[in-house]
Amino acid sequence: MKRTDVMIVILAVLFFVALFQPETDPVDTNHVVSGMTAYANSSNTQYTVDVDVNPEQKLVTGSVTAQFFPANADKVYFHLYANAFRDPAQLQTKNWQYIVGNETEAGEIRIDTVTVEGKSVPVTISKQIPTILEVPLPAGTNVSRMTTVGIHFRLKVPKNSGRLSYNEHAIWLGNWLPILAVNDKNGWHLDPYYPMGDPFYSESADYAVRVRVPDGYTIASSGIDSAAAVVETRPAKTKQYELSAAQVRDFAMVIMDDTYKVRASKAGNTLVQTWSQDGDDPEQVERLHQTAVEAINYYSKAYASYPYAKYDVVKTGGFFGGMEYPGLVFIQSDFFREWFDYGVAVVAHETAHQWFYGLVGSDEVREAWVDESLADYAAMDFLEQYDPATASVYIDNRNNLGKAAEQYAAQGLKVWQPLNKFPTWSSYTDLVYARGATMLWELRKAWGAERVRLALRRYVQTYAFKQASGADVVAVFSDVAKKDASPFFNYWLRFEQNQQALAQAWVEAGKAAK
Repeated sequence: MKRTDVMIVILAVLFFVALFQPETDPVDTNHVVSGMTAYANSSNTQYTVDVDVNPEQKLVTGSVTAQFFPANADKVYFHLYANAFRDPAQLQTKNWQYIVGNETEAGEIRIDTVTVEGKSVPVTISKQIPTILEVPLPAGTNVSRMTTVGIHFRLKVPKNSGRLSYNEHAIWLGNWLPILAVNDKNGWHLDPYYPMGDPFYSESADYAVRVRVPDGYTIASSGIDSAAAVVETRPAKTKQYELSAAQVRDFAMVIMDDTYKVRASKAGNTLVQTWSQDGDDPEQVERLHQTAVEAINYYSKAYASYPYAKYDVVKTGGFFGGMEYPGLVFIQSDFFREWFDYGVAVVAHETAHQWFYGLVGSDEVREAWVDESLADYAAMDFLEQYDPATASVYIDNRNNLGKAAEQYAAQGLKVWQPLNKFPTWSSYTDLVYARGATMLWELRKAWGAERVRLALRRYVQTYAFKQASGADVVAVFSDVAKKDASPFFNYWLRFEQNQQALAQAWVEAGKAAK
């Protein structure tokens, strides 16, 4: 079909009538720019997913069909992130052990068949990078027309402390579906699943997802959940969900048994749901829930309206403290059982990712600071207003680590570098989280909170539903200051000491700029 076909228009209308409602607290219209028109557009890529989940066997079986405009006419690549966990012997390094923990079982995604325009094609899974699937396109493929690729798969969910795993009460599916690799001006991005940071890079897409689970289980997802229908099957009943999500960079789910319960309330027109279990500390659950509600409200006013109708905060296992996906975040189970102030900070940080990663995408492999540093600063900014006691401890910790991170310069490390250049998780977190956030916090001391907020607002509204780079961040701050911001970012993120005086001059110029 052609790009102008009626089908695209119909898809856009169906998705967006159902999903997008105006916020009761609109963004500051004095600073709205053309990038915000993306709120009214559907994505060029659609995924249709139909799967069965077997919680006992920890299996997900079914298919995903991708419709997209091919970047070139000969081949296309998909990520199979689950294959990173198929060989436990490859996960014995210190950095991998930080993710998978001590209790592990192998898992993988097996590809049964692949079709292009309904015809079966041979495919290749890279031996060097088993998380990459190469699909050939037929001769005569027209890049101006949509191509349809269907993938039938069988996912054995691994057991570990990571983003794709399970325990006796839930299965959490992060980075589980085959999704298209990005092909941009730099070519195909076929990076492996690095054991550092969040090694993902994806375009916004629309999802229509059908999921069947045994009756008695509930799903939280990146999509809008229709009323689940119970289907009569043998030997047990099955519950079928119809889910949809528009303009999201990934589609995550958590399948929960009947020990889970939900606390729900509204943030503007957004339904915020926090999923906990019997036996969790009720006061702590409420605290986490209210943090999510207030964070959605705060970031919507500060940067741009939250673009989705629902936001789920879900208790899972995992090493990660929290992990962000569009419309849904995983939060480590410990934070639900005890009065952890850090749990509030984690919810604030992961919620900020709905803007810095979700709304504005970036290459998290080569420029992890672009989403992490900005999200961490946004969380600090929010917490100072919402929970000053927690904020004081969190901000002091980040600033102390951020300033001490200069020690890494002697090792040739910096904030602005690819994931595979960080030797340890501590170097990654000290630099990408703490150093990058401290940079903006120090700027805030000179410029004031609202001026930094203005720059981030322009950034979000310019690149909503698009990809942005570190250079784009620098350009926005240059525009606000009316002076090139490169020395400032080079000093803080690349440890270029010869830029320090120029960096300070830029800060002073920005204070005076109108």
